[in-house]
Amino acid sequence: MNFDVEARAYFGRHYNCAQSVFAPFAQYFGMDLDLAFKIATPFGGGMGHAGQICGAVSGALMAIGLARGITVYDREKKYACYDLAQAFQQRFQALHGNLTCPGLLGFDIGDEDQLQQVRDLNLFHELCPNFVGDAARLVSDLLEIE
Repeated sequence: MNFDVEARAYFGRHYNCAQSVFAPFAQYFGMDLDLAFKIATPFGGGMGHAGQICGAVSGALMAIGLARGITVYDREKKYACYDLAQAFQQRFQALHGNLTCPGLLGFDIGDEDQLQQVRDLNLFHELCPNFVGDAARLVSDLLEIE
């Protein structure tokens, strides 16, 4: 599966950034897609358009958890998952300079006026597909899955 292409395709179908990144991994790991979309919904727009951590980052971290998270306490596996999460964040930040919507877009989308500016400038369609695709690609690289 080409995770970055799939993620961009979901984003192009109006799923939010978190849903778009998480969905291909949910499919790959056998999770119900409708459930995946529901879980990831509030993470779009930096946590419900609050302009916090980018939804593509949140979706990526959910994908890492789905792949390597724990259900029974295992310190080694828990910290291995944390290490993957940190590695992802470092790589994403190295590519894009930030992990938050305001840092990535240059506007605070938690502010209605600035959110409107982002819409007027079409930044969600100009910039966010790159964040979505890169997040999915980085996760698939870190998990070593194709």
